[in-house]
Order: sequence, then C-alpha cells, then structure tokens
Amino acid sequence: MRSLVAAILVIGSALPPVAAATVTVESERDGAAVNIRASAVLHADVPTAWRVLTDYDRYIDFIPDLRVSRVVARRGSTVTVEQSGDAVWLFTWPLDITFEIEESPPSRLQSRAVAGSLRVLVSSYSLTPLNSGARLEYSGHVEAGFPLFGQIERRAAERNVARQFRALVDEIDRQGTNGHPQPVESDKSER
Repeated sequence: MRSLVAAILVIGSALPPVAAATVTVESERDGAAVNIRASAVLHADVPTAWRVLTDYDRYIDFIPDLRVSRVVARRGSTVTVEQSGDAVWLFTWPLDITFEIEESPPSRLQSRAVAGSLRVLVSSYSLTPLNSGARLEYSGHVEAGFPLFGQIERRAAERNVARQFRALVDEIDRQGTNGHPQPVESDKSER
C-alpha cells in the first residue's frame, strides 16, 4: 500500500502545474471616483466560476484582508451581503460594506453598496465561456470620499481590487482541478 501511495505522490508531483491565470487590472480617475477594470482567462469552466463567485460566505477563506462575508438576505435573484475587512496600501483602513447583488446565472453579477464605508461602489462581474475555460471580467466604480488623496486613492483602490480579483481567480482555478473543471455540486438558487 505504501508503494502505491508513494507512486501516486511521485506521479502527481511530476504533472506540470496549471499556470496561474494572467490578470490585467487598469484604473482611471473620474472626478471624485475611480473606475477599475480587471480581466482574466480562467482554467475553469463557467459553472465552476459561478459557484465560487456566488459562494459569498466562503470569501473569507481566500480573499486577503476580508474578515467577514455573509449573506444576510435573499429575495429572488437579489442577495444582500455584508462584508468587513481592511483596505491596504501605504496604510490600512477598515471597510464595512453592505452590498445588494443582482445574480443573472450563469454569467453576470451586478452589485452596489447600499451601506458602509464608501460613498459609492457599483461593480459587475461577467463570465464568458471559452474553448478551454472562461473569461472573467470585473468593472467597478468607486467613490471613497477621501478626495485629498487623489492618486494615492486611485492606486490603493487598484491594488486592493487587483489583490482580491487575483485571489478570486486563483480560487476558481484551484476548484477547476488542474484545468479540468469539477462537476457542480448544487445550484445556489436552490438554497
């Protein structure tokens, strides 16, 4: 039995690892706001990506600096999620945000902050199937309410979105099982 386990470990370690998805993030100032766009080609299919994207309660397991993420209400395709964490760059500041998220399975999430630390936060995720995976795109519009920071605020917002988007992409790819998507266990709309 030990020989079999050792052989499986050797074979498994000899397989080439799945390359990390390339993530692109861009931001621009828009008056008092920051517009951010991010994109990645995933090594997982749309159902796997959708399952991870909509498993809001598990976000604290893989999103950096996020302490709380919980669903507080569901009404049809609208989900209310509370999140608390820290924005990190040159310094750390706490963020508490309540989102209303409109789910359009299996390809689009649109959210807006309805309470919390930010003046305005509107964002969306979209999934597009590809021959060997899926493309995940993010678009966000943020008004933090700290206009004195200017470029620092833009760079901090971009860096935090990039870190969180990368963590989300990595988790989707991890659940995609080395480029071969896992079967979907359950439909989130049934819960």
